[in-house]
Amino acid sequence: MNKVYNTQEEIATKLKNFLLECFGNIRKTQLKIIPYIVIGMILAESVVASDIAKNLKGNFSLVQHDSVIRRIKRFFTNKLFNPYDFYDKLIKFVISKYKVKHTDKRIHIIFDHMFSHDNYTVFMISLRVGKQGIPLWFRCFKGNDDPNAFDEETLKQGITYVSSLFPDDYDLIFLADRWFNSISLLEHIASLGRTYTIRLKGNIRCYVYDKKEKHAIWKTTGDLLAHENRSTFYKDILITNNEFKTNIVLSKKKGVKEPWIIVTNGDLNKAIKDYGYRFGGIECIFKSQKSNGLYMESTVKADIKYFTSMYTIACFTTLFLTIFGSDFTKNSKCYRNVKITTHKISNSIRKRVMSLFNIGLTLFNCAFNSSKYIRITFSFILYDT
Repeated sequence: MNKVYNTQEEIATKLKNFLLECFGNIRKTQLKIIPYIVIGMILAESVVASDIAKNLKGNFSLVQHDSVIRRIKRFFTNKLFNPYDFYDKLIKFVISKYKVKHTDKRIHIIFDHMFSHDNYTVFMISLRVGKQGIPLWFRCFKGNDDPNAFDEETLKQGITYVSSLFPDDYDLIFLADRWFNSISLLEHIASLGRTYTIRLKGNIRCYVYDKKEKHAIWKTTGDLLAHENRSTFYKDILITNNEFKTNIVLSKKKGVKEPWIIVTNGDLNKAIKDYGYRFGGIECIFKSQKSNGLYMESTVKADIKYFTSMYTIACFTTLFLTIFGSDFTKNSKCYRNVKITTHKISNSIRKRVMSLFNIGLTLFNCAFNSSKYIRITFSFILYDT
């Protein structure tokens, strides 16, 4: 009879050992259930308690299915579990071991909101890893109109926290879309010694030199000249009624419906390319948690404590699988017996066709209860790719 590798109990034990290393004084009740919820989420590809319960075997098979569901739900509503503190310690551990690929230590940080129908809103700040990302900091809110979700103090709190995760010699570049057109946010990021690269709306007032008038006049950003085949730079101009001095870069007009209007205090030559990283750096996470992974939107009626705890474990799961995928990409020699098509060649260009999250998900499913040994990493060492 062939030996079965990576059983539920083996994986749960290794996750428990990691949690003990990361947290030290984690409560026993949490230590006993969190690893199994993570395993259940991965196998079920769902955050729904009943789906998680159906995929738990071993000792859980000796317990009534409804009792397992209640146990999972009790954990999500347990007042002794502080989801934000849990993820704070987790991400500090991961970032302390983060393996940066580039010697210039340029790190792309993205922030944006995610909406789960009209039921919940999540404000997230993520770290770009390759062309994808991992969650660094988040806050959850009930509904889609809670003013706290859009309050600048909440946003600044997250930005300050993320900035403190990395040493001062790292070049942190904060990316965001047009919703975040706030001078206060730009000033806050700059005050931390970090770089902002944020897309502007076309109705922002700016004070720029006009060739016809032969002096500076007030225009809107939508009226700024953009060249057809190259980016256009506007250095040290004033924007909004606050007359905030900054730089603006317009992308080329050719082949696009409208050029990007980027405000930055960083390298103007890299601003357009940097902003392009925003999409994969956070949208990939939301996609993994929703339609292409854990189907977050299946949760519709839970209270905010339940949702926040559940979302925190979903972020833990996302982090675990993404790190697994990055390890597969970085340490391919350790996975010689595993054949997964992660890239394809098109017109002599090598393109990724599977996200790091989905690589990790695929590997985990291949490894779970397998008669063929497949290495699952529990080091939680994140590699830039």
